[in-house]
Amino acid sequence: MSRDGHVDLALGGAVRRFRLAIGDLEALQEATGLGPADLLHRLHAGRAYGFRDLCALLRLALIGGGTPPGEAHAHDLDGLPCLTLIATATLVLAAGLEGAEDERVGRWTRPGPARPDGRMAFAPFYEAAAAMGLPVADLRAMSLWQFAAYLDGFNRMHGPEPMSAEEEDALWAWIRAETAGAPHADRA
Repeated sequence: MSRDGHVDLALGGAVRRFRLAIGDLEALQEATGLGPADLLHRLHAGRAYGFRDLCALLRLALIGGGTPPGEAHAHDLDGLPCLTLIATATLVLAAGLEGAEDERVGRWTRPGPARPDGRMAFAPFYEAAAAMGLPVADLRAMSLWQFAAYLDGFNRMHGPEPMSAEEEDALWAWIRAETAGAPHADRA
């Protein structure tokens, strides 16, 4: 796993770069109606998800990895084996949610409550970015790992109170819950 959330994988006869930054995860949730961690859990568990969900994930990740949008949308995913698509989508989404395994940042080890609908709330990211003076475009381009490292650095530089301890704990609990892949009820 990489710090910027990218992974290079073979798909359709070529090695391609896939990346899901925060803005891509937000777009994925809007396209699928599923929280990214919930979708990852469904892929691991072999539970309900749609072919369209896999295509949306892979196309967003191709664009996030540098493939021009027209080329990513023109890429014929229909002709690829289903297991290849599932495995690729699983690895891509895990890379986007997990980040660098060798260097944990933030309070990743604290458990947090899972949202009942399995969707991510993106408002805490935008609120924290506003508090840090981080432009929205920069936030949306960051991986979750990069955001966590940025927030940790900001908090160290500005003392313990740019965010209250409760606010920081709540944010990290939420991030932990979203990246844990806790099972959620299947959509109707």
